[in-house]
Amino acid sequence: MKSIYGEKTLSIIDMDDAPIITALDLGSSLIKVVIGRLLSDYEIEIIGTGIYPSSGVKNGSIVNIETTTKSIVEAFGDAELMAGQEVSAVVVNVSGKSLHGFNERGIIAVTNKERIVTEYDIIRVVEAAQSVHVPNDQEVIHVLTKEFKVDDQINIKDPIGMTGVRLEAEVHIVSCGTTALTNIDRCIEQAGLVQLDRVMSSLASSEAVLTSGEKDLGTAVIDIGSGVADIIVYVDGGIAFSSVVPFGGFHITSDLSIGLKTTIESAEILKKRYGHTQIDAIDPTEKVEIPAISGRQARTIFRSELVEIMEPRVREILEMIDAELVRSGFKSALAGGVILTGGTSLLQGIDRLAEEIFRLSVGRAKPAGLTGLVEKISTPEYSTAVGLIKYASRLQNLEQKNIRAGSEQDGWMKKIKRWMENNL
Repeated sequence: MKSIYGEKTLSIIDMDDAPIITALDLGSSLIKVVIGRLLSDYEIEIIGTGIYPSSGVKNGSIVNIETTTKSIVEAFGDAELMAGQEVSAVVVNVSGKSLHGFNERGIIAVTNKERIVTEYDIIRVVEAAQSVHVPNDQEVIHVLTKEFKVDDQINIKDPIGMTGVRLEAEVHIVSCGTTALTNIDRCIEQAGLVQLDRVMSSLASSEAVLTSGEKDLGTAVIDIGSGVADIIVYVDGGIAFSSVVPFGGFHITSDLSIGLKTTIESAEILKKRYGHTQIDAIDPTEKVEIPAISGRQARTIFRSELVEIMEPRVREILEMIDAELVRSGFKSALAGGVILTGGTSLLQGIDRLAEEIFRLSVGRAKPAGLTGLVEKISTPEYSTAVGLIKYASRLQNLEQKNIRAGSEQDGWMKKIKRWMENNL
């Protein structure tokens, strides 16, 4: 069910007296399903995971409904078998080149007699910020508040109860192509599932790997997957910028496949096992074996030949990401540096190369703070899926608190407060 400003109110399936949250990560190489049980406000138990090759998703967008649906069904089957129960509702990620993020500012007069900022003023100022025209082929999926200003007081997170004559809000709006969203909806529906919410991939990943302190300090999260690199920038605790670079690990694998005259499958194995992003860091005498294919015998090459193919492509991807950070206008505010996550962040040396290109501190992160079957998902590849669960659990906690806190008469105000807590 839609709530105000493009967010949704989640009603998560309740099984065995504990809410169940199921995340569906539509990746360009793999479809991942993670089932989590919400034990408390701060504890999520992972009870099932499923994974299946994705041949219907390219550069973060669905290009084949039938094959994507099949991959979803297969991944769900494995996750449900592991969890020992069926699920039918999911929180899904959204990525791809049709995703656009931009900042807007709204200004209103505080009109009540006491000049005290109320929940109603929050609605008005965010609506004013959201009044920008969105193209007909785009749909708003997030309106995320960065900060408020009351008269000359700035960097306010919750202005309710403050006194002033003018209220300003800065928000980050995220829209996505209607066609891309429709394709996601069709795949989920054809798989026999119900979509509870859709979340920008970079927002989900940041939920999995960033602390509130890192958000306050100013930090960028770069999730480099197979088809795309999702970028999100936090400044003073709020989202200041988001973007997608339509290149990722598959493009590195493709270069290796062509350069080494081997299959994509073999190139992927070689990349993960012997790949490196800096040729100066490897032994020039080390050799690797290229597997036999199509009647051709296996052959041996120097590892440096493999890295010579990889390094330019990795450098190109990182330079495109750096260009986005510069375009954001917030690169100089990233005191917390850059956090790399996603499967491609596992490449040897990529953090050092990124530091050289970004001229910022760079670290790698994986999901943390979970219990249960965490061994398999405690890797950067699962940051988006785990982040979807954490994002949805936060909404669920707020929703449950609102239900317990008030009567039906003041439910509208509670819903506004929930939206604020989710977005501030």
